[in-house]
Amino acid sequence: MVISPVRQNHMVLPEISPDSMEPVREIVRILLRMWRKSDLSFVAELGVTELLTNVWKHTPGGCELLIRETPDGVLVGVTDFDDALPAVKQPTEDAECGRGLFLLAELTEELHTQPLLTGKQVWFRLGHNLPDGEKGEGHC
Repeated sequence: MVISPVRQNHMVLPEISPDSMEPVREIVRILLRMWRKSDLSFVAELGVTELLTNVWKHTPGGCELLIRETPDGVLVGVTDFDDALPAVKQPTEDAECGRGLFLLAELTEELHTQPLLTGKQVWFRLGHNLPDGEKGEGHC
């Protein structure tokens, strides 16, 4: 049996600001190109931007970003050190905020929030469109 190594990238981001978004998106773009999953890049970059923006706006500090290749796509997780869990709910028509996680949930195969001892992890999974019955049952 041949066991293939898990390809992943883990980044510690001590500070998040609007200026840090583009360099992180570029890293995501490069990783997905190296893993031959460039077709997932647009949504992955959008998702990373949403999760990092939430850290910047709603938490007191930095975070960690994990990008992991899966057999049919990619898993992206952001861990921060604030205990407040975000709510994913359909925004009203006139809502000025709160659309990002809802849209991300609509664009990805999975979106989950997991409380940790100190903080939380918010993660999403993107996969290639496989014929019905062939999707994996894997989780983070």
